[in-house]
Amino acid sequence: MILLFICAVFLITIMLSVPLVWAILITAVLPIFVFDLGYPLQAVYLNFIGGVEPNHFIAIPLFIFAGELMGRGGVGQRIIDFAKEALGFLPGGLGFVVVGASMLFGGISGSAIADSAAIGSVMIPNMAKQGYSKAFAGGLVAAAGTIGIIIPPSIPMLIYGFVGNVSVADLFLAGVVPGLIFGLLFMAVCYRVGKKTNCDPGGRRTSRAALWRSFVRSGPALFMPVLILGGIFGGIVTPTEAAAVAVVYGFFVTVVLYRDFTLKQMPKLIIDSFVTSAIVMVVIGATTVLGWLITLEQLPQMLAVFINSVSESPFTFLLLVNVVLLMLGLVLDPLPAILLTAPLFIPTAMTFGVDPVHLGVIMTCNVAVGLFTPPVGATLYVASRISGVGVLSIARAMAPLYVAAISALLLVTYVPAISMTMVELFR
Repeated sequence: MILLFICAVFLITIMLSVPLVWAILITAVLPIFVFDLGYPLQAVYLNFIGGVEPNHFIAIPLFIFAGELMGRGGVGQRIIDFAKEALGFLPGGLGFVVVGASMLFGGISGSAIADSAAIGSVMIPNMAKQGYSKAFAGGLVAAAGTIGIIIPPSIPMLIYGFVGNVSVADLFLAGVVPGLIFGLLFMAVCYRVGKKTNCDPGGRRTSRAALWRSFVRSGPALFMPVLILGGIFGGIVTPTEAAAVAVVYGFFVTVVLYRDFTLKQMPKLIIDSFVTSAIVMVVIGATTVLGWLITLEQLPQMLAVFINSVSESPFTFLLLVNVVLLMLGLVLDPLPAILLTAPLFIPTAMTFGVDPVHLGVIMTCNVAVGLFTPPVGATLYVASRISGVGVLSIARAMAPLYVAAISALLLVTYVPAISMTMVELFR
């Protein structure tokens, strides 16, 4: 009964356009009075403050700042140039370039929105000139940009790991192959569109010398994920320390090496990163309060009992996870969706024998799909603004991409080896 009440209150407050933080807090506090649970309101305040106090959360603003550093300079253009040399000769080659560049850039920024903006501003006009419809070009940028939160370093995975006490290194490892699968299926759609419409039949393969020159120009930027992940997996740095390394390296590459930024531009970049980080941290505090209530009232155990009454199969539980997160993705951004559901799903998953690392990848893939699904999809609106095409027109043109994304999601969900093989190799 309490679980249904919490869900109903949250959905009603969201539909009434109550700001997200207040919606979460109302959802957490109201049941205390309605069901006379007897918890003091001081506990709400203490849990809110305690939720943002852990030192490892320093990694969040640091990774956000590093992503902003790399994303606002000329890194995106250099990566696009390299992807063109490597993939542009294929049928549907410009589509391949969008997906390939998004995968590479996602490994640098960890942000789907930054990925879509950086790649889309260059590639949507180029694809339109080639003969692609602007709606499809925008849709491809919106979908491919979300790979940036699946391939490490991923901010949603980072937060899931901190909130659920799950190894961030394992989560980053587990996201590599699923991110590649999403990218390959999107490329398959591009190949089909390029061949079917004959707008992009492919061309002459680039020379090895040109490919090498392009790689050298983009090499310093491409080395960033190698530096971060190598340090974490090698046990040299913790995820928080890796975030600090990312800031220093990003500053060196963007300001000193590429000279895309000047020191005069830094204050605005710092302020923008601070605002984004502050929003994330306030949401973390609010969801900590809700997680505290969920834990005390043993709602995960209630959910497990309910699912067991329907079926004892992990298949049913994972299906429920996908359905709930895809629905939440229609109205919430990835971070709130993960913060709200992780305290409920992680204990339940363990009763069904689902590895928390595997669950984290499933949840991240779900919220990635939500990012390019109307009505709230953030990358969808970025692509719409760049292309000048309406959101609904882009969504209609994306039908094959939605099919590819759901296919990839089902593979990741029901074939654990896709996520866990890399983890097992390094454990």
